[in-house]
Amino acid sequence: MRRGNPAAQEPQQPPVRQIGTILAVSHDTLASVASAVQVAGGKVYVNDILAHQVLLYDSTLGAAQLIADSAGETANPYGSMPATLLPYHGDSALLVTPSSLSMLVLGPAGATTHVLAMPPSGVGTLPSLIGSIFGTPGFDAHGRLTYFSPVRMQFRGPPPTNGPMAMEPPDSALIVRFDLATRALDTAGTIHIPRSHMSVSRDDQGHMHMTMTAFPPQPIDAWAVTSDGAIAIVRGLDFHIDWINPDGSRTSSGRIPFAWQHLDDDQKTALIDSVQGAMQAFMDSMPARMQRQTGQAGGTAQTREQRGPGGGGSMTVIIAGPGGGDAPPPGGPGRGAPGNGTTTISMATPTVEKASPADVPDYRPPFEQGAVRADADGNLWVRTTTLVDGRPVYDVVNRGGQLVDRVQLPPFRTIAGFGPGVLYMAVKDSAGTAHVERARIR
Repeated sequence: MRRGNPAAQEPQQPPVRQIGTILAVSHDTLASVASAVQVAGGKVYVNDILAHQVLLYDSTLGAAQLIADSAGETANPYGSMPATLLPYHGDSALLVTPSSLSMLVLGPAGATTHVLAMPPSGVGTLPSLIGSIFGTPGFDAHGRLTYFSPVRMQFRGPPPTNGPMAMEPPDSALIVRFDLATRALDTAGTIHIPRSHMSVSRDDQGHMHMTMTAFPPQPIDAWAVTSDGAIAIVRGLDFHIDWINPDGSRTSSGRIPFAWQHLDDDQKTALIDSVQGAMQAFMDSMPARMQRQTGQAGGTAQTREQRGPGGGGSMTVIIAGPGGGDAPPPGGPGRGAPGNGTTTISMATPTVEKASPADVPDYRPPFEQGAVRADADGNLWVRTTTLVDGRPVYDVVNRGGQLVDRVQLPPFRTIAGFGPGVLYMAVKDSAGTAHVERARIR
């Protein structure tokens, strides 16, 4: 990807500062802190997405009440799938539970005030509502649930009758709005997402083979819903913001000052090698990850690894659901005995190929996917690719699109949520226990 010099005549950036004083820390045992939502009196809902539970902390973060779980200890089911916790209207929180296809409105005292139906299911709806790299869902000025929606997968050319099938998802996606009252769904805007490419084939023995390309980071877009209900789409190509305002008008603000990093040919080659190596290691760890994830869902999984005919690694993954059942033999059919809830997948370890130097941009992108969060005071926090002492710098941009602050979190912290003038952070201690921290923004 080629373009002119984006760094020409950039205005001065504010100095980087550290986040303010940490005011409170939780001390109980959490597996994770995916999100935190502050409600009345400084109480905080916390979504432990790994333990499948939601807790309500008091204002000191010293005591917590279990609100939803998957073990049946509460009236609110969390389910076996990851749920999403969002700020909602009237000083409440919204818990989106894909397992039950419902959304629970949680009041500031911990009670469920009412239950809403989820948006219509479709391609990508459930994972998109989780947030993370898809952007954090939110409510616009008209109360519509706003979230990321992928575009349907594309195939390169007609599906082959024999040989590999190449799949290349579009490099753009939609931001959609769902009206909870009328259940109408419309498109708010379009964003640019990372490029990907994969081909799938099956050999004479029935083993699946996947090959994918490891594309280095490229300029993409990110988005968020601000505290006044505007939708902000942050464009990565030249780092500016397109706004969908509460009154429906659309405006754009100027480029955000940024120290663009030029990539020479040696840096591009090193980046290609690094991304390919990291992705291949991730694919090689897939059997172990499938075992862990299946166990968290109440089932069991086994993997048997062997060498493929061409010397490449292959594996047989045997997954038994919560109902149990004997696993079929490795040489048996690709399914378990009828009704026993067991599935067998036989596939080669995915192969990751390097991208071409032409696929690497001339300048390092200013941010990566899912990098934008909106605080409670009308600002956007953009986690940039700028590192100081090995930690990312957050550019804080006000509602007018102006860069007003540059902030770093303490080591090993991530943003979990915001309250007026405060930030909630997730952190894990040396024993692997997660905690939530409240800190002053200034």
